[in-house]
Amino acid sequence: MKQRGYNSGYPSEIKTWRLGEKVPEWLSDVAKIKFIDGEGNVTIERRELNTGGYEIIGSDGISILVKTSSASDYVCLGDNHIFTLSEIQLKILYR
Repeated sequence: MKQRGYNSGYPSEIKTWRLGEKVPEWLSDVAKIKFIDGEGNVTIERRELNTGGYEIIGSDGISILVKTSSASDYVCLGDNHIFTLSEIQLKILYR
């Protein structure tokens, strides 16, 4: 996805993922792998939060790679940095 306009606080291009989608390689490379099924689909380790969001555990099994506020938030990769955006933020910033 590319930025709609220009906001220096965000990368000009990003890749996105959210729960329910196939885990992309850029995320599985840095997250703790919980399970790989017979078709090669990856499940990453995450912890549910009482706020409705979740944390993705880093590949070291200890650190928190990223934390979302909601289960519907997007996990994003841009400029070699992983961060989250809500659906509204994504629609405003990117196309």
